[in-house]
Parts: sequence; C-alpha cells; structure tokens
Amino acid sequence: MDSNSPPLASTKKRISPPISWGLGLANKTVKVILLGQPGVGKSALAVRFATKRFIGEYDCTTDRIYRVDNHLGSSWEIADPPGSPPTSAEPKLRWADAIVLVYSVTDRVSFDETSRLRFLVSHARKGRKVPPVVLLVGNKADLSCSPGERMVSAMEGQKRAKEIEAHAFHEISVRESVDQVMAVFVNILKLLAELPGQQPATFRLRASTDGTINTLRREKESPPSSRRRFSISARGNLL
Repeated sequence: MDSNSPPLASTKKRISPPISWGLGLANKTVKVILLGQPGVGKSALAVRFATKRFIGEYDCTTDRIYRVDNHLGSSWEIADPPGSPPTSAEPKLRWADAIVLVYSVTDRVSFDETSRLRFLVSHARKGRKVPPVVLLVGNKADLSCSPGERMVSAMEGQKRAKEIEAHAFHEISVRESVDQVMAVFVNILKLLAELPGQQPATFRLRASTDGTINTLRREKESPPSSRRRFSISARGNLL
C-alpha cells in the first residue's frame, strides 16, 4: 500500500462487546451485495470475512449468497452475483443495506467498471426511505509492491469514491490480511448505525492510526452469544 493510502482499522484485539450490539444492530440481519468484475476477489472477500480462510479460486458464473450468524454480534447475508454487469443484481440492490463495489488495484479495467456501476447504485438509492450505504474497496494491495503490478493508486481510489458518492473507501489485501477485511464490515455496521432512525451507540468505535480498534462501552451490559453459523447458497455451474 502506498503512502497515500488511508489508515485502515484492524481487529487484532478482541472487541467486546460485539460491535453490532453496541451500535444497536444486534437483532438485525445485515444484507450486503458485492459488485465488481470477475476475478477482483469478491467471493474471497466474503469467505475470508465469514471463515477467516483465504480461498483464491471460484466459479465466476455462480450466483452465491453467504449467510453468517452471530459475526461481529450480528447476522449477515452477503450476495455475490456473477457477471459484469451482474444480470441478477437489480432485485438485490433494492434488498441490500450495503453495496460494496470491489476492484483490483492491479486491473484498471475493473477500476473503470466501478464508475460504470454508478448508475446501478444511483438506481438503488431512488425511492428508498433509507438508502443503502456504499463502500468502494480496492483489493490485491499485497501485489502493489511488485514492479509493474499496481495500475490504480490509492489516491485515484479515494477520488473515485467521492465521484460515486461512496460513504467509505478501503484499500485492502484479502489474501494477506483478515484484519483489513474485518475493517470493511466493521465500517458497514458503523455507517448503518449512523443512518436516521438507528438507536444511539452504547459505545464509541475509534479507529486508531496504529491499526487498532478501541472500544469504550458502558458498564453493566452483557453481550449476546458469540456462536457463529456459516452457510452458502449457490446457483450456477460448479467447477
């Protein structure tokens, strides 16, 4: 990651209580859709978040929904539609609480695609009382140090995030850092909690420049169960 990259939060320290519990989202299923060209790491991002494992190869023709219970104190449904533009995305865009646009910092075509996807994001925002939060994520930052690999700078990513009116920008390596992946989903919870109508947080979430997340919580409160369940629904051709 270059010097222009923003500091990213890490989850090396255990966070207690679970984040969504403190943000008033403990009983909510958070619905996320991942958009981007095949090969940018959308499926790897979802699986890394759900299981902490990195798997690099996926069938890009399969329509998947990842379901995870009690992760960061909340339940999740993460839609990963195939294709570019994704033909099955429009209904899920109306369903989603959060839209994550993913590109590879080593692939300018995938970065250009995030601009073309702007019309889908704009359409998803129309007619909704509470619009979805939008994040722009540049993946494969671990390859950016190799000569000739980086095609998109962090500064360009930040500028694109402003152009598409994204709520946040992250540049990460799904392969190398589960902490950076977790920071994306922590940010989703934080952004959702800031939307109108959400309950005020019972603790403050602070991302420090040293790569840690600090939590300040009120006393005399107990977190819900941290037991987690992960499942995948998929439609399409198997490898």
